[in-house]
Amino acid sequence: MIGNIIVAHGMRKGQQNKALESFVGDMLKNESYHYEMAFLESDSQNLEQVMTKMIDEGIDQFRIIPLLIFSAMHYISDIPNILNSMTQQFPHISARVSQPLGTHQLMTLLVEQRINDAIDDDYLDVAVVVVAHGNGSGQFTKAHDELQDFVKTLTINKPTYARTLYGALSFKNDLDDIADQYDKLIVVPLFLYDGRLVNKVKQHMTEMNVNSDIYFTPSINFDPILNDIINDRLELMTV
Repeated sequence: MIGNIIVAHGMRKGQQNKALESFVGDMLKNESYHYEMAFLESDSQNLEQVMTKMIDEGIDQFRIIPLLIFSAMHYISDIPNILNSMTQQFPHISARVSQPLGTHQLMTLLVEQRINDAIDDDYLDVAVVVVAHGNGSGQFTKAHDELQDFVKTLTINKPTYARTLYGALSFKNDLDDIADQYDKLIVVPLFLYDGRLVNKVKQHMTEMNVNSDIYFTPSINFDPILNDIINDRLELMTV
């Protein structure tokens, strides 16, 4: 029997996990398929616990959708390690994991919409900075490559830069130099929702006192396009 799991990063403390589950529930409320929500960080609803519960209910084939933008540590290391441990413990099960959200062509469409909504004819020299989480350890840089490839797919007539909050591509390294070239920067936070990490991006950029106006677009914010991406990922795993 097949079971679907949507897995997010989550947090062990606070109410973020409940909020995430509520956001996802609202987004998928009209879908006919059943899914369980799991978190990489949770004392009571982590991926191992959710899979074990589903196995007890008869599930032996898992379709797992990570709510992760690119292939960083959680995608490349954490989830595969958990699944390896689970298949050793339960040899009769199998699991398929979908590609990250940011590699889907519809994510390009969403970001282009964010940018087009922010373009103001009053500014002649405008550039776009797409900001993702990034990786500071230097061990999981595939996410940086995917971000740069993603930016190349954007069909907008503006200079566009791929930057991160952490790591070698961090905007902290050169945002001031970029800003010196333009009257306005449109910053697109490539995060699931406008929360703690997006606030960090805004805080750091504001503190840099760059020589141009900065406009922050909304992040993904569980846009309906994300629903379409999840549905497509599930469909691909049925083939």
